Amino acid sequence: MSILLDRNNRVVVMGITGAMGTFFAEDSGAYGTQIVSGVSPGRAGLNVGKIPVFNNVKKACSETGADTAMIFVPPQFVMGAALEAIESGCKLIVATADEIPVRDTIAIRQSAIRNGVNFVGPNSPGIISPGKAKLGFMPSFCFKEGSVGVISRSGSLSYEGSKRLTQAGIGQSSVIGIGGDPIKGTTAGEAIKLFHDDPETDVILYLGEIGGNEEVSITNYALSKDSKPVVAYIVGRMAPPGKKMGHAAALISSNAESYQAKMELLSRSNVLFAKEISEIVGYVKQALNLKN
Repeated sequence: MSILLDRNNRVVVMGITGAMGTFFAEDSGAYGTQIVSGVSPGRAGLNVGKIPVFNNVKKACSETGADTAMIFVPPQFVMGAALEAIESGCKLIVATADEIPVRDTIAIRQSAIRNGVNFVGPNSPGIISPGKAKLGFMPSFCFKEGSVGVISRSGSLSYEGSKRLTQAGIGQSSVIGIGGDPIKGTTAGEAIKLFHDDPETDVILYLGEIGGNEEVSITNYALSKDSKPVVAYIVGRMAPPGKKMGHAAALISSNAESYQAKMELLSRSNVLFAKEISEIVGYVKQALNLKN
């Protein structure tokens, strides 16, 4: 199963009886996502709307055919929930919570890789394939169907960038919030490969931040001979040296992680680099023309 969603994904919501789980089930279900079951230990037999609740993921999957998990549990329980979903056969798992211990994320990522599972998160707004389905809390009105694949380290930037495209009449194939933590379930390099292999994606928009080295994989991809056109925008140009800017990974630990270094790196590698967020639409239009 691809990380890119479609209407066939059958979703189990872990923590469905909590406030966030219930909100997601209602909001995502209204968008068209197939929410087939929920999990809340000790509450089996209840229903959230028309969605049946089970005590564990294995039972939920066997009874309802769920193959995708959305996790809404407190940070300290995310690792256990994710490993349970992996062991139960879910092939796509999304966790939005922040403040998950790095050691826990490493364990989830290692298990996901061993079992051929795509894990998105933590500290992520989720993913959306406009007009099809979504996992997470991305505001639906910011997106429309199209052919631009969006990868974002920032939740709010993914909405802002996509809404600007939408208002300009440019739709998105899928939008992946890879999250702002140093260790990610899905890296920028892994996300860009998924968009490369996706026949519905013609252009890739990368929305990044200072800190970390995710941009190296974007550069390597853009330099490959069969790459799709790439547009990039990096926030943090005015960040004071040594100051963490919002995300745990947005901390410059070397000159290579600064805004200037990332701008120069991407600009030298066939990437259309937007210095201002207002330039994104123009560069995406240019990239679409290159593709066509």
